[in-house]
Amino acid sequence: LPSAAFPHRLNLFYLANDVIQNCKRKNAIVFRDTFAEVLPEAASLVKDPSVSKSIERIFKIWEDRNVYPEETILALKEALSTTFKTQKQLKESLNKPNKPWKKSQS
Repeated sequence: LPSAAFPHRLNLFYLANDVIQNCKRKNAIVFRDTFAEVLPEAASLVKDPSVSKSIERIFKIWEDRNVYPEETILALKEALSTTFKTQKQLKESLNKPNKPWKKSQS
């Protein structure tokens, strides 16, 4: 993702969205959980404002459909607006034993 062009990064988020939402429907939470571990770092790499707006919309859809718990959505939105260095700290906080995205099993 770091070397991908900004429009290509958006396409990768659309692909992740499709996989994550299908996982939710099929109750394949392992994929949803795995994506949750890498999405904050991926979001922090998006710096183009037009791409950021589209990704914010994806996060809003996940929030509305309860794909991830509120804490995870907030962390993703924060990652989208942070620098990579700050993102490393955020990722470390998400890797604590009780991961917020694992609270919701639906």
